[in-house]
Amino acid sequence: MKFQMKKWILLAAALAVGILVLVCLDWNVVDENGVEVPPPPRIPTPAPVVLPEPVEAYVGETINVSSNITGQRFENCTLTILGEEGITISGCDFQNSRMIIEDSRDIEISHNIIMDYYVHEDAAVRIHCVEGLLVDHNEVSGNSIGIIIGRCSDVVIRNNIFEANDQHNAISGLDCRGAKIHGNLFRFNFPHALMIMNRDADPLVQLLIHDNLFDRNIEDAINFEDFGGSRLVTRVYGNRINGTGWAGINVEYNSWGANIVIEDNYIDDNGLLTEEILDEEGRPERLYPAHDHQPEAYALGWGHGVKLEDCSGVIVRGNAIISNAGNGVDIKNARNVTLEENTMALNRIGLSVMGYQESSLHREHSPISPEDAGVSIVTVRSNRIFDNAEGALYVEEGSQLREEE
Repeated sequence: MKFQMKKWILLAAALAVGILVLVCLDWNVVDENGVEVPPPPRIPTPAPVVLPEPVEAYVGETINVSSNITGQRFENCTLTILGEEGITISGCDFQNSRMIIEDSRDIEISHNIIMDYYVHEDAAVRIHCVEGLLVDHNEVSGNSIGIIIGRCSDVVIRNNIFEANDQHNAISGLDCRGAKIHGNLFRFNFPHALMIMNRDADPLVQLLIHDNLFDRNIEDAINFEDFGGSRLVTRVYGNRINGTGWAGINVEYNSWGANIVIEDNYIDDNGLLTEEILDEEGRPERLYPAHDHQPEAYALGWGHGVKLEDCSGVIVRGNAIISNAGNGVDIKNARNVTLEENTMALNRIGLSVMGYQESSLHREHSPISPEDAGVSIVTVRSNRIFDNAEGALYVEEGSQLREEE
């Protein structure tokens, strides 16, 4: 184990130095045909929320909301919206306070600061069975969990800042019949920015996740678990996913029939030791914050760009997967997977295709069944894989890599 960790550290350092050299000398990474790696997309960062002076302050109260609330301050409060329609909560300051929203329609949460609600496995905002939900331009930071959202429909989550929600994700659940998540910044969340599940295999669950910035989240930026059974396509596209500790995008834990398209994302620098990436003055450029209440310290994980394990029905298309300490795309026990027109460069291995792990049959959460355990079957078309530290491809004996034109 120590030898393996040392190897990871050395590899991470080497990759980091390589990246710095390329940046400092203003070189472009090109393949053997002189084709350049595309540059990262320019996705604007949401503006900070500026609050007005509070009209009134509430401390330690439970408030049943039946009309709009604007410009208030809440400290150690609980707001509930139950069975309501057309409610807006806007321009409010929530300190160590929470919202519970259930069985309602046309709810808007906008331009608020929601921070420092730290109760074990509880969320600052808990939303269940809401039809028509807008979460627009809020700062959600320093909470145990930012938002838990389940069994909702017609959901829009846009232009928010989710930072350091570090006990169990920025947003969890998301088994929604129509959710659009775009224009957000997710930074320093533990373990994931988005934890997405469809454990009931609802055939109408669908998400569009696009044009977000995922910056230095502690484990996986986007994690699909037990996500399968929908006949509608979920798309993850046009995002920048940078500096995550484990995997940029992870589809795992019995996500059979996931029906996911991962397309046109820029996924880079995942799994690198931040201490090895220095600014011009030789100081660590990117630090993962260490919070007293975070259950685990930041540590190196897989470091893959995209990880697919114990899943099926995934298309990975047109992504730039660059300079990850692990593999560009790492696949274990996955079927009906297609990789096409991706660029995988400066990773450890460009593409790794393997069978199941014995431990997956016995793990505590969502173990695979013996009939689901097997080799991986992957179709590839027109990918560019070059300049990876340990080679372009690794295919475990028995697994199948089907190359098509």
